[in-house]
Amino acid sequence: MKKYGSEEERVLAFKALSDAKRLQILELLKARGESCCSLVARDETGLCACDLEDALGVSQSVVSHHMDALCRAGLVLREKRGRWMYYSRNEPALARLAETVAKEI
Repeated sequence: MKKYGSEEERVLAFKALSDAKRLQILELLKARGESCCSLVARDETGLCACDLEDALGVSQSVVSHHMDALCRAGLVLREKRGRWMYYSRNEPALARLAETVAKEI
């Protein structure tokens, strides 16, 4: 498997993972709970931003802040559907990062 990004990209990823709420977000995205949003098909992984707000008990701006960090690091993918933002884990990137940590660090 290919090494995870440049040194700068790895630093962004580790910074993104250094926050407890962001780790909780990744766990929520992996759990693939029921979405309140009809724009999310039942067989899809990921959640709408409003689902994350409810699960974390935080405001939309806080969710947006954390999701920006995770997306910049390449660990989460985002897609706008209608007026909602939909997020899912970037599993290939997470696997590459884990392998890079195991082999290189």
